[in-house]
Amino acid sequence: MQLVMPRLGLRHKFALAVTLSMLIPTSLVIMIAYQLIHSQTDRAVTQRIDDNLYLINQQIDSTIGAAIADTDWLARVFPNERNNTNTRGRDDLEDWLQSFLLRHEDYSYIIVRPSQGAALSVQRSSEPAAAVSLGASALSLSASYTPTLHQPARSSNGKLETAITAPLKDGSGVVEIVVSLNRIAQLAQLAAAELESPFILADSAGNVIMHPLLKTGQPLHDSAYRGMLGFANQGIYPITTSEGTASKMIFSTNKETDWKLAFISSDAARHSSASALIRSFGFIVGLALLIGLFVSALLVNLVLRPIRAYREAFLRMKDGDLAVTMPAHSRDEWGRLASTFNQMTQSMQSFALSDPLTGLPDRRRMMQLLERHLRSSKERGGQPFAIWFIDVDNFKQLNDTQGHAYGDDVVRQVALELQRLMPAPNVVARFGGDEFVILMPAANDLSLRASTAKLQDRFERGINIHGELLRIQLSIGVSLYPKDGATTEELLSSADHAMYRAKRKGKNNVQFH
Repeated sequence: MQLVMPRLGLRHKFALAVTLSMLIPTSLVIMIAYQLIHSQTDRAVTQRIDDNLYLINQQIDSTIGAAIADTDWLARVFPNERNNTNTRGRDDLEDWLQSFLLRHEDYSYIIVRPSQGAALSVQRSSEPAAAVSLGASALSLSASYTPTLHQPARSSNGKLETAITAPLKDGSGVVEIVVSLNRIAQLAQLAAAELESPFILADSAGNVIMHPLLKTGQPLHDSAYRGMLGFANQGIYPITTSEGTASKMIFSTNKETDWKLAFISSDAARHSSASALIRSFGFIVGLALLIGLFVSALLVNLVLRPIRAYREAFLRMKDGDLAVTMPAHSRDEWGRLASTFNQMTQSMQSFALSDPLTGLPDRRRMMQLLERHLRSSKERGGQPFAIWFIDVDNFKQLNDTQGHAYGDDVVRQVALELQRLMPAPNVVARFGGDEFVILMPAANDLSLRASTAKLQDRFERGINIHGELLRIQLSIGVSLYPKDGATTEELLSSADHAMYRAKRKGKNNVQFH
């Protein structure tokens, strides 16, 4: 069984065209907007991460830089203070160090380790033993720096610390400042929570300082994470996490310490950041599309309304009503089409309802005119009018002897004379062959007898056919409304009967029903 797709009507085709013309650009806009939103969101997330990396870098510079400067200053000043021990006791020297310690919130300990003798140590009362060991591998910050930065570690209370040591100026020992990295850690944790991205801080050797999973001091075994160590000072490094999630590692390098700072931003998190914007945009586009479809439906109905009107007009013309017209008030294409349509119907009426030989109304047109006049007469209280039924006597004999062309000339000339003798508001029509019907409004006995006598006299004197006078005799039957009938058919039948009675009475006379 072969399936046949149903044919779409003009309305459906137009609606489909309007819908597609809206859906296709809308789909393209949605696709472009989707890409732009993701791109803009990606750039925005990257910029926020870069901003937070900058802030953390600034905090590292501030904390570690100040500690380096203070360690170097103590290494220069402490020998002078110690040489004054004869005038200032050990307790006074500890008080001096303690005062210096309390003026700096990030310092937990200050320890002076002489080459000989006991170490001099001051600490905050709330701090446990120092977590950073001098035995740990130390990294030189720069060739121009004497102080040395040690590997950070966790104290017994979980605080992240590092130590900076420098040789005393006279070479008699070293001075050490243990620096708390809590302020850096807190800033990094806040940034990680805000960005919903894990934060990693590692030294240049790849040992962990801060990590969401690894402990401080452990090496970064993951090759993806260690990949940033071989990169430039900053950049974006694509990775795949241990869970198989595609992510990007955005990192930078602290110039003061050569530490690596990185945020791990997953693609899923970036997409979720854009999803709210996409949903809002999709809702707006969807709402606009629905409004557009509703407006397009109204436009389709508005545009197709004239087409439906023309369809009804053509159906009326199919049923024989050629008097249908279309409103031609507008100056647009519909107005011009209506004007052309009305001209066409007028021409069709002229050809379809007119006798082609004489130009008179034909039988069909005359029936319409009689019906219209009858309704009008009834509306005016039964105003009388007359119907004449005229037959040219002996026309068949004339047609047979002289030929059809000659007979056509006779019919044409008779029609011209009838029109001249019975001008408007009278209506002369050719019913067929040699038969004519005349509608005579507002008729009475006097006007009827005068008009019939005028017709008979004119045709008795002859009409000009091919340069010769031809005497024409007419048999006329007359019916009068409302006396001789109440309908068009009854009036025509009465006039026809009267005309045949005139034939029976010798032709060339007038008979009233």
